[in-house]
Amino acid sequence: MGGAMRIGALVSTRAALAGATGNALVMGVAEVSTPLGWVLLPGLLGVSTRPRVAALVSAWAAVLLAASVVVPVVPGHRADPWALGASVASLAAVPLLAWTRRRRVERAVARVPAPRDVAVFTMPAGTGRAALAVCRTPGEVAAAVPLRRGGLRVLVGVAHGATLARPEHTRALEAAFRTEALRGGRSLPRIADTLDHVVRDISPGGYLAATLVEVAGDGRVVLLRRGGPDVAVHAGDGTRPGDLPDAGPIGLAEVATSVTEAPADALRLAVTPAADRPGHAAGSHRWTDEALRSTLPADAVVALTRLPGSGRRIGPALVIDLPPERP
Repeated sequence: MGGAMRIGALVSTRAALAGATGNALVMGVAEVSTPLGWVLLPGLLGVSTRPRVAALVSAWAAVLLAASVVVPVVPGHRADPWALGASVASLAAVPLLAWTRRRRVERAVARVPAPRDVAVFTMPAGTGRAALAVCRTPGEVAAAVPLRRGGLRVLVGVAHGATLARPEHTRALEAAFRTEALRGGRSLPRIADTLDHVVRDISPGGYLAATLVEVAGDGRVVLLRRGGPDVAVHAGDGTRPGDLPDAGPIGLAEVATSVTEAPADALRLAVTPAADRPGHAAGSHRWTDEALRSTLPADAVVALTRLPGSGRRIGPALVIDLPPERP
């Protein structure tokens, strides 16, 4: 995942430029001359992408606007100074709005100090906090998407197969998850379905062993296990396995249609590194229990990445703190 967590899902450069172009063509054919018609869609596309791309979209929209004024083959944008000034000011503000949006989302996810061989990110998780650790081990797939009102969706998994585990392909899986996670009405099974298509397109012989997690703004947590990693529940009486049904790895099994809600007595949830990694099985319950006794979720998730009896780290791992007063 590199040195910094990629946050959120953004409109691609190609889609944003195509949208601005299509909007200009429609406005011209429909003989719409108001600044709002020419600027609204490019502006919405601009604030939904990276600041640098937003600046490119604004510049391209300005070129199209100017072309409609200078070469009026079909009716275009009004040429009076007030109309042109309003459109120029609006387009100039778009990159600034995109930068503000980006900064707001980035502030929700913070990288915290950790050992050199693991990167740890903390973020709001409903009424609690979450920590996600990545270790840059082969096949690692991890993405966190903050939602409105403190919600959170997280993908934690390992790509299997020489082709699917390549860095460019694990990044493609993370990008697909981020895109789907931000779309309204997308449930965890539907997101897994999209990932299934991505896996089959990239590597028909590969698969993704993953657990998808969704935290609502009120603190309720649902999980979907697709081949792993493991889930552990830490409550007042200690740590126990999450006992999640496993619908099978993404790319090999049929898509699950239901999710599992976290136990009501859970104070902390952990999505631990995949059970099929060497050295994980021996003493895994004791190791997980000791790790989850850490006061802070960031400390707990770092401890989870250290293989028992060795100095190696494996990941990714996720820890979510759930305040006891949640509904």
